[in-house]
Amino acid sequence: MVGANNSFDKRLNRIGLSGHRRSSGRTLKNGYVPMVGPDGLIVVRRRKRGPSIPFRGLIYLAFGFILFKAVALAQFGEDGYNGRLETMSEGTAVEQASAWVMQADRVTLFVASKIRPILH
Repeated sequence: MVGANNSFDKRLNRIGLSGHRRSSGRTLKNGYVPMVGPDGLIVVRRRKRGPSIPFRGLIYLAFGFILFKAVALAQFGEDGYNGRLETMSEGTAVEQASAWVMQADRVTLFVASKIRPILH
């Protein structure tokens, strides 16, 4: 009877570990996500590893930066804006990098032309 319990315990351990190990030997220690499959069964999947890039946030950040540049360009005018950029380009390395990033491009000029009547 003791031998039956030992084999039963071995089977339980094997079954318990098989649900937590993948074929590559990785465990689900990083977390898991229960999902409902197309057949209605709940399936537990391993959580994705590594950083996920928030593309929507990056797009909002880019639009916000372009809008900031366009408002500054519309407010100061093209000559005043370029004068400030020239002053920045003569400064430290950080100021020079900022001046390079803040250069007016086609999109900024277009948005500034649409914002200028609203600001003035």
